[in-house]
Amino acid sequence: MSEISAELISIGNELLAGYTVNTNVTFISQQLKDIGISVKWITTIADEPDEIFDALQKANQRANIVMTTGGLGQTPDDITKATICTYFDTKLHQSHSVLKDLKKFIHDRNRSEKFLEINRGQALVPVDAQIISNPIGTAPGLILKRDGSWFSFMPGVPREMKAMVTNHFIPFLKTKFDLPKIKTEIMRTTGVPESKLYDILKAEIEAYPQFPVAFLPKQIGVDMRFRLMVTDSGIEKNWHGFIERIRIKAQKYIFTNDERNIEQVMVEMLSSKKLTLAIVESFTGGLIQDWITDVPGSSAIYNGGIVTYSNESKVEFTEVSQETLQKFGAVSEQTALEMVRGIQKRFNSDCAISTTGIAGPDGGSKEKPVGLCFVAARYKEKEFVRQFNFGTERRINKMRGAMTGMEMLRRLLV
Repeated sequence: MSEISAELISIGNELLAGYTVNTNVTFISQQLKDIGISVKWITTIADEPDEIFDALQKANQRANIVMTTGGLGQTPDDITKATICTYFDTKLHQSHSVLKDLKKFIHDRNRSEKFLEINRGQALVPVDAQIISNPIGTAPGLILKRDGSWFSFMPGVPREMKAMVTNHFIPFLKTKFDLPKIKTEIMRTTGVPESKLYDILKAEIEAYPQFPVAFLPKQIGVDMRFRLMVTDSGIEKNWHGFIERIRIKAQKYIFTNDERNIEQVMVEMLSSKKLTLAIVESFTGGLIQDWITDVPGSSAIYNGGIVTYSNESKVEFTEVSQETLQKFGAVSEQTALEMVRGIQKRFNSDCAISTTGIAGPDGGSKEKPVGLCFVAARYKEKEFVRQFNFGTERRINKMRGAMTGMEMLRRLLV
């Protein structure tokens, strides 16, 4: 089976200027890799006809698949579709189906919004193109073929692009190419640095060099990704055995074996156990509550929470004693425990999380340096408090504190 190659082309002056981070190529590359297609080239170009034409021509000469994002807006200076027509020797026409969908989308988005003449330009598509519908935006995607290579053109808005890739283009490619059988696994960990995690797993990894492991460190944890191109049932069986040995050794740090984030795991775990949660935060500033309430269905498990930045609010809302604050200070194990007990009582919840610390970059002392924090979790009468120092960067401290609070509660519940 010959290798199938792909090139990604991103169109946008804002990308070249550095005003926008190009997350689209990361997502598309991962999606293609998971079905056995290798991205060999990634090209970023300006919104210029010659640049677009040259990029399409070069990609056509070397790639089986060319996926382009950006440049499909409705502004008068948008020249991408005109250049597409030049390259594919076709012309634009108004698609009645796209126009109908466009009018419905604008009406449903805002019933008082008028359909403007400028909107009509979105319904102009190349005559020879297959249309990819866009239920969450105004610009449709396009599929064309030239000299044996397949081209897709999609809007640069990430959520619109992701829907098109997942729901349309990946299934389309599966019908056009004889793709290899790919197996993938993921383990998401937290509370362990990449170097320590590798050291824990080193013996297994070195014993099975034919099964590579990708370590993907993030600010709040390390993902491990496993990928196998299946050639026979024997190798697949051995691979699954290797995965299981890795899972057993790293089990302490794994919070999920799929793509879910910690807040999704937390909400689903509490829902399945019919438990409720309350949260009180100081240095994390409501971040845990923000993450939890981002999850659909969180209202079934989340009773409520408070951000108690001042000592007075800690006393008033979570019944932290003045004596504790005077003797140990706001950033202490004792205060974190009184906070978690107080919030559990106030909201009559089964579970609770509290955070208190010095987020930085200033405000610390020799005894209590920047980054020092205490995080507590409580399940009924069972409680757990730990001291951490995540460093001097404020945002990282908040993120790691929020992640740690949820992970500590998860460990209490398993």
